[in-house]
Amino acid sequence: MSKLKANPNEVFCFPLENHSKQAEKNIKKHFCKFLNEKCDKQSRTISYPMGVCSVNHSNFKPIICPHRFLENNIVFKEVAQNAFGSLNNVLLFSEVKLNNVGSFDFVLIKHKPISNKVDDFCIVEFQSDSTTGTGKLVDALDDFMNGINVLENNYSFGLNPYNTIKLSYIQMLIKGQVMEKWNKNIYWVMQKYVFDNMVNRFKLNEMDFNNNDNTKYFIYDLFKNIDLYFLKFVEKKSSTISNLLKAFTHQPNPSIDDFIKVLENKINFKLGLTID
Repeated sequence: MSKLKANPNEVFCFPLENHSKQAEKNIKKHFCKFLNEKCDKQSRTISYPMGVCSVNHSNFKPIICPHRFLENNIVFKEVAQNAFGSLNNVLLFSEVKLNNVGSFDFVLIKHKPISNKVDDFCIVEFQSDSTTGTGKLVDALDDFMNGINVLENNYSFGLNPYNTIKLSYIQMLIKGQVMEKWNKNIYWVMQKYVFDNMVNRFKLNEMDFNNNDNTKYFIYDLFKNIDLYFLKFVEKKSSTISNLLKAFTHQPNPSIDDFIKVLENKINFKLGLTID
């Protein structure tokens, strides 16, 4: 069996095998059609934006840029339909701060007709995956921008869903408690493999969708049609904060004996530093 290659899947919103004039134009201008402006991701090792939207890795197409979820406002429309029942009188705001809680990626507001009075609102959070050895991915992007067929190469970067989930899970608990207190909804938008990883890692149960739960998960994936990938809704799940918290606090504890063996091996190999 041939080894699965790790390389970019979409660069500046287009699959690498798309050689259309529009793709060439966007790539040359470093344009992000999801933002409708120049890509804003930066890397200190290249002079242009780090425009990788998704990658090929471990037989998946992981989204590594949260802007990828902005495609045609699909997510916001589907969330608004679930939260409010229609798109009428609905406005979208980004990066809304709340003291002692942090910043919400997006807030969808349903206002009263011909009024600035809030009728209802919900929170939307995007969760893409993160990479390790990202310098290798930057190398792949640079090779692509210089005309090399990187799809035939393996760039040896990794994915870090554990870190992604670990950080976002704390946010789910903090922000979710506020939403339950307010009786408002928060929607976490992520790919299926990230959601499945979270469920398996924390051994989560009782995640079937219940519209009465305030913490909701809208799960998407990328599907190819001819020479473009499209974001499509896959499924929806939900949970209570008590259910998430129970899973978080009932993780299996590793053996202290195993840890002591690790420490003793380090002593044997003289890996410690003296502090006198």
